[in-house]
Amino acid sequence: MFNKRFLASLTLSALLSAAPAVLVSGCRARMPVDRSDPGITARVRSQLSAESDLNVRYLDIYTHMRVVTLSGMVDSREQKRKITNLVRRVPGVRQVIINLVVKE
Repeated sequence: MFNKRFLASLTLSALLSAAPAVLVSGCRARMPVDRSDPGITARVRSQLSAESDLNVRYLDIYTHMRVVTLSGMVDSREQKRKITNLVRRVPGVRQVIINLVVKE
């Protein structure tokens, strides 16, 4: 009823429509990284919120020209160090300015 070529193209089109980020070769397509200041701020907030052991309630994040400024209070020096390291690894961040105070 259906020939093999028709079935193969039908299967391929179904795969491509179901998973547009997957290429025919099986590699994932790389999505471009938003390197704007609001995009960087959103990624920083997302990274910090994903860490359940960090209290980021009193943390202000400001980004200007890919330089992230962190201000506020943290619970310990360990949290300050962890926040600093996480923010430095966010794609698009050129520099991090730390204005964090440790609660005593």
